[in-house]
Amino acid sequence: MSILLATSVPNTGNAWDDWFYVVAPFLFYLTVVYFLTAFGRSDKKNILPHFFGRISDSLRRATGYPGWAMAGALSGLLVLLVAAMGLYWDVAWHIDLGRDELLLNPSHTMIVLGLGGLMYAAAIAITFATLDDADVGFKYKGLRIPWSAVPLFALGLGGLASFPFDELWHQAYGLDVTLWSPTHLQLLIGGGFATLAVWLMVAEGSRGHTPTSAGRFIHIMVAGAALVGLTIFQGEFDFMVPQFQLAYYPILVMIAGGFILTMARIALGPWGALKAVLFYLAVRGFLVLIVTGALNHTFTHFPTYLIPALAVEAVAFMVGTQHRTRFALAAGAAVGTVGLAAELVWLPMSGWMELSPALLPKAVPLSIVGAVAAAVLGARMGNSFSSGERTVSTALVVAAGVAVVAVLAVPLPRQAGDVEATITLVDRQDDVAKIQVELDPPDAAEEATLFGVMSNQGGSRVVPSRLIPLDEPGTYISENAHPVSGEWKTSVGLQRGDEVMSAPVYLPADPEIGASEVPALPERTVEFGVVTEIMLREAHDGPVWPSVVAYTEVVTMLAVWIFLFALADRKIKEDRTRGESKPSQPTQPVG
Repeated sequence: MSILLATSVPNTGNAWDDWFYVVAPFLFYLTVVYFLTAFGRSDKKNILPHFFGRISDSLRRATGYPGWAMAGALSGLLVLLVAAMGLYWDVAWHIDLGRDELLLNPSHTMIVLGLGGLMYAAAIAITFATLDDADVGFKYKGLRIPWSAVPLFALGLGGLASFPFDELWHQAYGLDVTLWSPTHLQLLIGGGFATLAVWLMVAEGSRGHTPTSAGRFIHIMVAGAALVGLTIFQGEFDFMVPQFQLAYYPILVMIAGGFILTMARIALGPWGALKAVLFYLAVRGFLVLIVTGALNHTFTHFPTYLIPALAVEAVAFMVGTQHRTRFALAAGAAVGTVGLAAELVWLPMSGWMELSPALLPKAVPLSIVGAVAAAVLGARMGNSFSSGERTVSTALVVAAGVAVVAVLAVPLPRQAGDVEATITLVDRQDDVAKIQVELDPPDAAEEATLFGVMSNQGGSRVVPSRLIPLDEPGTYISENAHPVSGEWKTSVGLQRGDEVMSAPVYLPADPEIGASEVPALPERTVEFGVVTEIMLREAHDGPVWPSVVAYTEVVTMLAVWIFLFALADRKIKEDRTRGESKPSQPTQPVG
């Protein structure tokens, strides 16, 4: 894998024209609202009910869904896109440039507006449902509250609540440039899971309604957005700066694929899984065009999910989807085997570093279990759209949830092994050099799952390069030259099993955190340490209580979110079952 140094500096995220990306989505939203108002009809006399009534009427006639469901779901989709763009922009900014000085820069603002917008989307759905007196959800003090609006509001509120806890975490332990700190995870779960709440809103609104072509397309959009939402947890791997075991990447890909693709096939009908993936690819491609193209930041790789989707479609063709348990188990197995093989082939083709065969003994079985367990959960949630002949039992759902947690826990440990490296700069020219690494013991990298050189935060886009073995045992040289001066941070990374290690080649002085320079010496012998010693250089020790508060907060919020999802899912299914039992209100599965 060659190293790619950008010829221009990435966008700093502070120029006035960067705020265009913050404002443009909301200008588009207001334009759509204007046209919906112009073409809608309402017999309500008061100004606000008349205004909302016209929008509701336009949405209902255009999509076939009730106005409250489309107002909430489409508002949710837009703010989630804003949040996703802000997230990928912010992560790329930190990888290319390091720390940011502004709290409310464009990318941070987009994340805040996106998460806050989730509460707005829930409130809009409640407002429309109340004014239309929709037969949905439950009543509270004169308000008609859709069940799906409850987890959507809670996810936005919990995601925003992560910001003060994140500030507390940083004050106690310094900056942590990782997506997987507890406070960052709370933010990610709030935004990522909100796509599922929006999907539930479509399910709740579909009862007793037959969607138009536009309505079916919007449902595909929501399903694809849900796949985007569940892939944000892969971010550090997509950007090729993994701080955790590489086994996580295929595991996370398979869990997202097993859950969303199984649910999409049930909710959307034939070719539903593939339709969802095509919209997912369109969104991920759009984010790359903005973050990498327009803003000139580091490229984000991403899995395609095309073969996993086709595998789910093939299973549905062979065994059907009505027997939910049988379909879920077969679909999950197909995603975790055929789909996994295809994604492992795709990753190096997309520009990711070549995957080592040493990764397979751990990653493959965990990925298969994760895919099957996630498919079971997706099949159960798919009942919100249509009922099968035999649903997934509660006991199996609980077992699947436990399996997903266990699969995610197995690769969590990170430690350093007893490995030493003699690092030599070769052919140094203009502050770049090839990196030669001699390992002790010489066979230390023979079972490595990842072994290469990484340079980042120097002001340009950088791709890692692999280390090529030389004739002398245990001696390797980087495929291309790396920067060894300025603001760059260059290090050698080595993973093998639960050992996630790195050794510095060059680190600049950082007076702000009291860190001295690690100079780029012609030759240095150094022991490998845990990867966080370099990747989280700004972090430091602190008191225990902020950690207890942060972890308690994220666990509590996750428990509340899961409870609200389960409640909304059960109530929506009950409402659908009651509707299907009434001959005067025929229903049709969406898609």
